[in-house]
Amino acid sequence: MHRNSRRVAAAAAPTAGARILGGDQLASAGLPVVVIVGRANVGKSTLFNRIVGRGRAIVSPIAGTTRDLNVARASHNERDFMLVDSGGLELYAREPATERALEEALRAVASADIVIFVLDGRAGVSSADEEVLALIRETGRPIVVAVNKIDHPGREVAAAAEAYALGVSEVALVSAAHGHGVSELLDAITVALPRCETVSETKPDLRLALIGRPNAGKSSILNRLSGFERAIVDECPGTTRDPVDVRLRAGDRDVLLIDTAGIRRPTKVEGELEQFAVGRAIETIRRAEVLALVVDATQGITDQDVRLARVVEHEGRALILVCNKWDAAAKLDRRVRVFVRDARERYPFLDFVPMLFTSALTGDGIGEIIPAAARAGAAWHSQFQTALLNRVLADTVAAMDPPLVAGRRLKLMYVTQTGSAPPRLAFFTNVERDIPTHYVRFLEGRFRKALGIEGVGTPLRMEFRRTGRSWAEERRRKRGAPTSAAAKAHAD
Repeated sequence: MHRNSRRVAAAAAPTAGARILGGDQLASAGLPVVVIVGRANVGKSTLFNRIVGRGRAIVSPIAGTTRDLNVARASHNERDFMLVDSGGLELYAREPATERALEEALRAVASADIVIFVLDGRAGVSSADEEVLALIRETGRPIVVAVNKIDHPGREVAAAAEAYALGVSEVALVSAAHGHGVSELLDAITVALPRCETVSETKPDLRLALIGRPNAGKSSILNRLSGFERAIVDECPGTTRDPVDVRLRAGDRDVLLIDTAGIRRPTKVEGELEQFAVGRAIETIRRAEVLALVVDATQGITDQDVRLARVVEHEGRALILVCNKWDAAAKLDRRVRVFVRDARERYPFLDFVPMLFTSALTGDGIGEIIPAAARAGAAWHSQFQTALLNRVLADTVAAMDPPLVAGRRLKLMYVTQTGSAPPRLAFFTNVERDIPTHYVRFLEGRFRKALGIEGVGTPLRMEFRRTGRSWAEERRRKRGAPTSAAAKAHAD
C-alpha cells in the first residue's frame, strides 16, 4: 500500500467510544450513524441531499467540492439515523486541504455503524476504487455498495456484476439525481442498523452562525468552541465550502453552531463553486438567530466586513463582532480602546453591536462568544409591556422636546410592540415622514437603555404611524370604552 494510504489508515483506526459529532447529533445522542464515502465526484453529496430531503450539501461537477463533514438527521421506515456526507477519498492527494478531508472522512468511517460506499456507475470500477474499498474494510465497518448514476436500465446488469466482483454482499443500483433505487438502498441500510431507542429531535436554544471574509479564522473558532477539529482549517482561503453544523452544550444551553464559507466582495468571487458557497453562506444568515461576524483584527474592519454587517442588519438578525487574531494585532501595537473608538466613529450603525477580542490560536476570549451570543439572542426575542414602553416614551419626550417636522411639532402619542425577533416598535404620531435622523437615533438610544437591550447586538425596528388618538384614548378604544371624541359626540 502507498505510504499515504498507510498513514491515513492509521489515523482512521477506531478509538474506543469514538463518535462523529456535528449537525443535530448531539441533540440525538444514541442514534446510529451512516457515513457516505467514495472517490471524488461519484455523487455522494447528491445522494446525501436526496436522503435527507433538502439541499444541505453543495453539489457541483467539480471534483473535491465537499471537504468538511456534512451531518444531518434522516429517517426511513420509522428508523432514525444520522447521515454523514464526506469529502472524496483520494489516496494520493497532494493538496493539504484535500488530504485532511481524506483523513476526516476515514475517521468518520471508523465510528460509523454502516458505510455507504458510492461508485460511479458510468465510469465503472477502477483500481483506485478497489484501493479505497480495501482501506475502508480495514476499519471493520459494515459496507453497503451504492452504484450511482444508473440512469438507464441497460447499464444495470454490467454495473451490478462489477460491484459484486469486489466481494461485497450488499449492492444497490441507484440514481441519486432522479431518486431511482434510493428507497431500496435505505431498506438495506435500516434493516442492518443496530436497534436503539428513538430520541425525539429538539430545537436548539440558540442558533449561532459564524460569518466573515475568507481566512478570518471562522473554522478555527468553531473548532475551539466545539473542542475538536470539526472543520478543516487551512491557510488557503476558501477551505470551507458547505456550511458546517455542530450541536454543542454550553452551560445549560443547547447551541447549534454553524460555520460558513468566507464571503468576499462580488467582484472577487471566482468560479461557479465559490459562488455556490457564498450563496449558501448568505442563506445561512437567514437560518441563524445570532451572527458572529469574524474580523481579522490585523487588518481592521474592512469595507467587506461592513457590507456583511449590513446584510445581517437587513435580514433583522442579531449581531456580535468577533475581532479575531488579536494576539497578532497586539504585536502590531493595536489597542482595544482605540480599535473600538475608531470603529464606533467610522460606523455609527454598529453602536449597538458588542465587540469581542479573541485569538483562536491561543484560545483567549473564545469563551466569551457564546455568552455574548446568548445575550443577543435573548434580546432578539424580547417582548415588552405596552405600559412600560409608554413610560419610557413619556420620559424620552420630557428629556428632549420632539423636533419640528415640516413646520409642525412632532407629537408622539403612544408606542406599542408589534413583533419580536427582532423587537419591533410602532410609534403613533401626528406625522409619519421626514422625522429627523438625529431624533430617531436619540429615541432608539433611550429605548435601548431603558429596555435593557443597549449594546447587546439585537436590531430594534422602529416605525412611525400617523394617528389622531393619544395612548390613553387608544387604550380606552381597545377596552371598548368611548374615546373623548365619541363621548363628546354622544353628549351633543
